[in-house]
Amino acid sequence: MLVKINMKKSLLFLLFVLHTIVAFAQELTVKSFKLAENDISAQTQPRKDLNDRNCALVKVQYVGVISEVEGNVVKPLVNHGNETWVYMPQGSRQLKLLTQSYLPVMVTFADYGVEKLESNRTYVLVLVKPNGQTEPVDAGGNFYAISVQPKDAKVTVDGVLQESSSDAEYSAMLPYGTHTYKVEAGGYISKSGSFSVSSGDMAPINVSLVSALSTVSVTCPTPAVSLYVDKKSVGNVPWSGSLKEGMHLIEVKKNGYRSQQKTIQLSQQQKLDVSFGELVAILGNLSVNYKPFGADVYIDGKKLGQSPRVFNGLLVGNHQVEVRKDGYTTDKKSVTISEGQTMSISGTLASNTASSSNGCASSSSLSSGNNVISIPVKNGITIDMIKVEAGTFMMGATSEMQNPYDDEKPVHQVTLTNDYYIGKYEVTQALWQSVMGSNPSYFKGDNLPVENVSCDDCQEFISKLNRMTGRTFRLPTEAEWEYAARGGKKSRGYQYSGSSNISDVAWYDGNSGSKTHPVGTKQANELGIYDMTGNVLEWCQDRYSSYLSSSQTNPIGANSGSHRVRRGGSWDYAAVYCRSSYRYSDRPDRRNGDLGFRLVLSE
Repeated sequence: MLVKINMKKSLLFLLFVLHTIVAFAQELTVKSFKLAENDISAQTQPRKDLNDRNCALVKVQYVGVISEVEGNVVKPLVNHGNETWVYMPQGSRQLKLLTQSYLPVMVTFADYGVEKLESNRTYVLVLVKPNGQTEPVDAGGNFYAISVQPKDAKVTVDGVLQESSSDAEYSAMLPYGTHTYKVEAGGYISKSGSFSVSSGDMAPINVSLVSALSTVSVTCPTPAVSLYVDKKSVGNVPWSGSLKEGMHLIEVKKNGYRSQQKTIQLSQQQKLDVSFGELVAILGNLSVNYKPFGADVYIDGKKLGQSPRVFNGLLVGNHQVEVRKDGYTTDKKSVTISEGQTMSISGTLASNTASSSNGCASSSSLSSGNNVISIPVKNGITIDMIKVEAGTFMMGATSEMQNPYDDEKPVHQVTLTNDYYIGKYEVTQALWQSVMGSNPSYFKGDNLPVENVSCDDCQEFISKLNRMTGRTFRLPTEAEWEYAARGGKKSRGYQYSGSSNISDVAWYDGNSGSKTHPVGTKQANELGIYDMTGNVLEWCQDRYSSYLSSSQTNPIGANSGSHRVRRGGSWDYAAVYCRSSYRYSDRPDRRNGDLGFRLVLSE
């Protein structure tokens, strides 16, 4: 029984093998092979041979699987459904096709009227199965062509992405009927449409996409501002340019200023103006303290004032500082200013002129004609003096003085017949210590005015100073003080010394913070003299007395009396008491934290 079963299985296997042999013995036939005149696929989707020349393209149409192609073929093969693309070099004459179910097919092109293949030309080979089925199996087809701009646009036909083309032209065979296309590119508005495929020549479809970019303009009132878009520098503001739709980060920057940024959302072809406000400066301060006193300070090539001084409101970052004074060497330094911090630099300028062996002033005359002189005292300390030319003025409560008091009256004419030099600054604590060896002031600081000194203390200081320097310093007379405070011959009729706006020229109770401030930090008057209004009251030489109405020449005050004149107001006084005409009197032994003085130099 077992033998019969095995014989039956063997017979069935033999029949299967015979059937398979018969199937493989069948041969495909070539229905046609011809040049496709209107098909430019070989040009739009080219492939190079070994000689760097474009190949010919043979499109094999067959319902089934082509497993291999033999011959002069530039691989790989390209499958498009039931169409296989075979690239062959120019001059090729035949190819051999191998399929899964049929005998190999050798196709000699000359048998079909094609002597040899030509470069950049497309040919169509149609194979027929033994039952007569061909490819294509539909009612017919033809080739379409689409030309696009921009060249890197993506093209889909009937939802199928087409192979990229270097010359922006796409072509393929499609069945007769209506088909759809879509052309897309970044930064452009996509375009879709349809076209019909029929027999005969077909006009190419030209598709040019319209830019989808938006136009953005950026402005900022701060000059020389740099613009960044999405963290990349694009130039300076004002700026106008194109951006893709979507979200973008717009940022404006400038060294020494706080940057500003805005996030914008753009739609296609939108026009948008982006405006920024003034950039806020990032500031710090610089304290400059040089000897000798009164040296000019230049920051980044611009003169900003004199040492000692705190220069407020400097932009953060690096600055070049120069300290200059006639008769002395120039010192140069690079300083980095930090936000909210006060940096400090100090030093002593070396003298370019000879001095006496004890470091005191030489005995040169004042008749040089200089309007500003600097007299060395000791250890780099100097006294800067401003020349006041002789002249005539109206002393007392003149018309610009508001709400005058009785002791400022009557207004009377005063003539000063001699030029004189008056201190450019109030006497500082540094100068006082260099002469007296001590400091009586409540508010400590080398560049602060000395205070808490009586008129008697001032006379003792002057006596020692004159011995040290060989000069004749003294306190100013009341007339000399007011004439200088008003600006001398350069007077512009201000209420205060140098301005009718007290904040320009003075530290008083409205801005002092209840303390003294470094001399020379406010605006000077017409003669270049600082702080004759505010900071500290200043002793004068005169004994106090009421004014006379008659004209006077070189007045020196009363011949007798216990009180001395004080002038100018102080850090503790209201504005009305700081006018150039306002008068005070006090005992000569009186000391207070707002009492100081200024020097006069006679020839």
